[in-house]
Amino acid sequence: MNRRDALKKLGLGTGVVAITPTLVNFFQSCNSTPTWHPLFFTEEQGQILKAITDVILPKTDIPSASELHVPQFIDTYINEVTELDEQENIKNAFNTLTSIIKSGHNENIDEISEDQYKSLLDKHMLLKEAPKKPDDPMSVSNLLNTIKWMSINAYRISELIGETVLAYDPVPGSQKGCISLDEATGGKAWSL
Repeated sequence: MNRRDALKKLGLGTGVVAITPTLVNFFQSCNSTPTWHPLFFTEEQGQILKAITDVILPKTDIPSASELHVPQFIDTYINEVTELDEQENIKNAFNTLTSIIKSGHNENIDEISEDQYKSLLDKHMLLKEAPKKPDDPMSVSNLLNTIKWMSINAYRISELIGETVLAYDPVPGSQKGCISLDEATGGKAWSL
C-alpha cells in the first residue's frame, strides 16, 4: 500500500469520527417542537417566565416573545452571566412570585389565564419603588421590571426582529451622502 493513500484514508477516518457528534447534534436540533428545560429556573418557574414574557410581548403581526425564545435567553443569561448573589436574589423573588400566583389564582400553573397574568403585572409591577439598599432582597416588583427589561432587550436583538422589523443594512455605510431618517429607513430604528 502506498503511504500517501494510507495517510488519505487515515485523515478521512479521523474526519468522520470528528464530525459524527456534530452531525448527530445537528439532526437532533432539527426537531420541530423542541422542549425547553430551564437551566436556572425550575420547570414551573420556566412556565411562569414564558407566560409573563408573552404578556409583555404578545403575538401580533410579529412573533411573541416565546416564539423568539426570549424566556430561554433570559434563563441562560441569568444562569451564565449574573453574579451568584444576584442569582440568589432572583431565585428568592421568583419563589415569592410563584407563591403569589398560586395563592391568588390557581395552584395549577397550567390553568392560569393570560388575563390573570395581566392583572398580576398590573398589581405588582410598580413603576416607582423606594430605593433598594445593596443587601435588601429583590422585591417582586423589581423582579418583574427586570424581566420586562430583559425581555425587550432580548426581543430587539433577535435575528428575526433585527432583519425584518427594524431597519437593517447588511453593509453599513452603503448610503451615499446625507439623507433623512425617513428616506434611509422609512422611519424605523436601526438594527444593531
